[in-house]
Amino acid sequence: MWATVIANFFSLDSLIALVVGVVGGMIIGALPGLNATMAISLLIPITYTMPPYAAFLMMMAVYTSAFYGGSLTAILIHTPGTPSSAATAGDGYALTQQGRGLEAMGMSTVASMIGGVMSGIALLTLAPLLGKVTLLFSAPEYFLIVILGLSIIGGLGGESSVAKGYLMGVFGLLLGCIGTDTITDQLRFTFGYMGLYSGISTVPALIGLFSISQAMVLCEQHLGFKRGEQPQARRLRHHRRRAARGGGGAVRVRHQDAAPRWHPRFRRVKTWYYKHLQT
Repeated sequence: MWATVIANFFSLDSLIALVVGVVGGMIIGALPGLNATMAISLLIPITYTMPPYAAFLMMMAVYTSAFYGGSLTAILIHTPGTPSSAATAGDGYALTQQGRGLEAMGMSTVASMIGGVMSGIALLTLAPLLGKVTLLFSAPEYFLIVILGLSIIGGLGGESSVAKGYLMGVFGLLLGCIGTDTITDQLRFTFGYMGLYSGISTVPALIGLFSISQAMVLCEQHLGFKRGEQPQARRLRHHRRRAARGGGGAVRVRHQDAAPRWHPRFRRVKTWYYKHLQT
């Protein structure tokens, strides 16, 4: 039995399917709006003409590598490709801003590899036992699990922002109320808009939360209008105009006003000011 499994795994069809699945899964996972489930749905018609073992290997490779691919964009551009990569965007993008993006991607690769191997082993060994345990769950157990998840939300923000964590949890519950009720089939907070009948999907919500906000931050940094620094730049331009009119002898420039923190082109202005004031 094991000899047949190993022979099928190392066959040419299986290796090609594995490589194509890993590369395709990483590309699909890195694209915001596409997730592993969509990749499997698109891949099913293609696997009809493939050998069974190669088809299963390709679908498994696509599904697992899509989660890893979502962490790449989360680390580099603060845009999670998949909903599960939202937690990676915080620490990963912070390392990218420090010039350690490659290190963050390496840690994500190692963590994904170790987690994938351990989860595969756990699925093979513990799945039958977990199946028997889940059959014993009823409404009270599910209620306690939900309460446990909501209570953990408060600790995600740290000790100094427990209230913010709970407020975000309540806000998430309010967003979850939008759509069609699964029990009574009544519409809730849809305001007559058909697009809200199925509720707010996770992927569009994450794209709006991370991608659009990050695009606005990058535009703000590119234009040079950071909060708290525009008044200093205005004062610096004012001193420059006064010095150009010949009033440089009476100009008093503080160090924080002449510091090149607003734009690199003011480095030349700072040097010119110091030389002008010394004369």
